Amino acid sequence: MTEAQIWIFMLQKTRAQTLGYLNKLEGENPHARYQLNGCTINSILWLTAHLAVSANFLLLHSTGAERMKLSWARAYGLGGFGLPEHEAPSIPETMQALAEIQQKAEQFISLLSETDFSGPTKTGMNFGGEDTLRSIIAHHIRHENAHAGQLGLICKALGKQTI
Repeated sequence: MTEAQIWIFMLQKTRAQTLGYLNKLEGENPHARYQLNGCTINSILWLTAHLAVSANFLLLHSTGAERMKLSWARAYGLGGFGLPEHEAPSIPETMQALAEIQQKAEQFISLLSETDFSGPTKTGMNFGGEDTLRSIIAHHIRHENAHAGQLGLICKALGKQTI
């Protein structure tokens, strides 16, 4: 496998885990927030919107691919608190954005050469002392997996079987 194929494989496996949890949460209130030991966990909607916004920035904009226009991006980016329920995007809208961004990212990554992955990001993002396309893609995978864990925790809180 080429490096591009390995990254695409990892992106697909990461997304499959996220979608697995989201499928288990289908029909639940997407705006509900849950408490754990006095800490509030973000809602299902916030998490899906945040994942779309983050993937758009990390996988598309930072790599040099054309990013999508998401009217709700600021509210769900780093440090964003989301929008009031009546202004928020719907779960289908955030899921569609996630799918489109993933498809665009996979197409773009498939065109990268082995040496392209060592090149700098378009945004100067430095993770662990490294500003490369390789590090930004790896960070995206870690980031999505962390939020998939939050979705798994919500599943557990709702009594849904996760394994």
